[in-house]
Amino acid sequence: MAILQAKKTMQFFDQPLSFVKKVRHGKHIVLFYEEPEYARIILFEFLKSGLNQKERCIYISEEEPESVKREMSDAGINIEQSMKNELLFLHQVPNLSGNARIAPDALERLSQFALHPWTKYDHPDRVVLRCIFKVDSREQMLSNLEWERDYRVRDLKRLRGTMICTYPVNNIIPTISDSGDNGEWMSNLLELYDGVIFARRFWKGVAFALE
Repeated sequence: MAILQAKKTMQFFDQPLSFVKKVRHGKHIVLFYEEPEYARIILFEFLKSGLNQKERCIYISEEEPESVKREMSDAGINIEQSMKNELLFLHQVPNLSGNARIAPDALERLSQFALHPWTKYDHPDRVVLRCIFKVDSREQMLSNLEWERDYRVRDLKRLRGTMICTYPVNNIIPTISDSGDNGEWMSNLLELYDGVIFARRFWKGVAFALE
């Protein structure tokens, strides 16, 4: 399986919901998912776990904040109280993935959009960064890896806090085994993260730490 040939060592296997409840502080996790609804369940569980421990959490995406609030509330997150206590922040960024390859200046702007909440809110404990890239073509994958290597790792990895970044994948199992562009892209991402979650359809999936 191409993606599992990454140089890092897999430490343990777990269910996605269990994994996000006990992920070690300071780790950066990549979430590949097939169903957006299942991804939200996992991400909101990650945030709820942090909020229950009085950790400061930020949710960064291109989604409308009011829509996110409704979804979080439906998932059992006390939005009003969490935001009033300055434990939860929602940060909307523009979707810059319309072109085949994002220009370097756009990547720099995106870096600042993503970095801003960390500095403004004094290094929160947990961050969710929803996918803001399309990765349907090789050019888009290369652009994404440029962002990951030159901006997220460079600017965000040095900051304290635990992060989950998400990417939609239409069919995870064939992509894992793919020796072409898709498999290579996922394998390259694993080199940059401390753990991975493969979330298939509802309640199916696996997660593990990478060392």
